[in-house]
Amino acid sequence: MAMLASLFGSARWSAPWPSAALAAPSFLMLILASRGAHTQSGRFGLANVVTSVRLALALSLALPAAWLSRNGAVALIASCLLLDGVDGWLARRRGDASAFGAHFDMETDALLVLMTTLRLWLVEGYGAWVPIAGALRYGYVLSLWLAPGSGREAPRSLLGRSAFLLLMLGLLLGFLLHGSVGSWSIGLGTLLVSWSFARSCYFSHVAS
Repeated sequence: MAMLASLFGSARWSAPWPSAALAAPSFLMLILASRGAHTQSGRFGLANVVTSVRLALALSLALPAAWLSRNGAVALIASCLLLDGVDGWLARRRGDASAFGAHFDMETDALLVLMTTLRLWLVEGYGAWVPIAGALRYGYVLSLWLAPGSGREAPRSLLGRSAFLLLMLGLLLGFLLHGSVGSWSIGLGTLLVSWSFARSCYFSHVAS
């Protein structure tokens, strides 16, 4: 609810920083509340350190345009995507895979999408429809609270991972190819990830 509300703050100040300002303490609370369960051994783990680096990079997208250029934003987003495969590999390699690690990774992905779409809207000048993709994860979680259905989140599927990757590629093209091509790439990515979340909603509210 807080992250969805932060969109109004970002719109009010025409900047992504209100969403980052709410996300940072939310992640801190998640980490502190999960002490002892970060990995199977109880330690924080190298994989979660890598995810924390990804989190810091995603939060950095809230920097103003005077401090972070378009090319700098693209570099941050690309670095997040490259590291996305590293943390999971490290968790499996070192025996540190855990429910917390998977959740931490998923929420970091969600924040990356939100901050990227907010930057495209408020800094790069795309339409106000662009953050729809960034709000989907938070809307889905809120729907589970308002209408629990089966009470289960849909497991992360190959479709979900593919939709996330293709969405991020579409968003990156939005930075690199301004105009109609950029808008189409963002729009197609948004449609694909919306379909993925629609399937998740069906799983959580209809399938049992």
